[in-house]
Amino acid sequence: MAAVVSGLGVIWAVIILGWILGLTRLLGESAQLVLNRLVFFVCLPAFIGLELARADVGAMFSQPLVVAAVSAIVTASVFALLARFILHLHRGDVVIGSMASALTNAGYLGIPLAHYILGSSTHVIPVLLFQLGFFSPMFFVLADLASPQGEVTARRVIRTIARNPLVYAAITGTTISLAAWTIPPVIADPLNLVAGAAVPCILISFGISLAGENLRAMREYMVPIALATAFKLILQPAVAVAFAYLVFDTTGPQLFAFACMAGLPTAQNAYLAAFQAGTGERIARGTVIASTVFVTPSLMAIAALLA
Repeated sequence: MAAVVSGLGVIWAVIILGWILGLTRLLGESAQLVLNRLVFFVCLPAFIGLELARADVGAMFSQPLVVAAVSAIVTASVFALLARFILHLHRGDVVIGSMASALTNAGYLGIPLAHYILGSSTHVIPVLLFQLGFFSPMFFVLADLASPQGEVTARRVIRTIARNPLVYAAITGTTISLAAWTIPPVIADPLNLVAGAAVPCILISFGISLAGENLRAMREYMVPIALATAFKLILQPAVAVAFAYLVFDTTGPQLFAFACMAGLPTAQNAYLAAFQAGTGERIARGTVIASTVFVTPSLMAIAALLA
């Protein structure tokens, strides 16, 4: 738990820094827009491409990856159904809420958690592969399609996919991995530097967005925020445990590892996708905050139940 608390402390410190910058307007009126565009078009594609290029994508269809994929897809799908037909949310809110309910903060919290609590960072690699190679690019495309800019047509779908840099990053990284190519240092080193700016820029931008948030306006979205948070911290790890136990007969430490990886809080990419598409921003912000606040007691409960 010390690793989780330490990782959360770092995240909150950078978010608070962004909040202070937003209150003082030190970076100007367009800081949030500039930071998010920098991440979306430059930093995040570099991060995704490098991670996939270095990974063994050919062996990605392992048991942990299947569990991560099934738990995320089931959680997002159930949320989408409830949000659309029970809560009657707008399609943009449905997409962003589904993303927030299932997209795991595997990189920043998953790596230290896996290393210090589970004994090896290998537990988080399959989750990262699934999210970087498929889940995140898919939701960014869906968020763009769900934005209030017009109807969904075949032409718009093709144009949206063609204009999404994350799609190209995932294809490029996967191709390099499958071909067993090595990226020359003259290219890899600057990409590493740029990729390293993705997480802090997202967190600072997230903090800036909180400075101008009207808390009364958030009340309208309390139900979908609470539902997405509960799905992220409770339903997704429950699905992971049930699937791993029933299908793969997994028990013991490995089952606990699956639950921990699925029970991590919502990744800040959900906020980035919402901002980029101009839809579902309050749901994304609220779920990121709530899931990050409540992840420590939820992981403690998982540990107690699976002890």
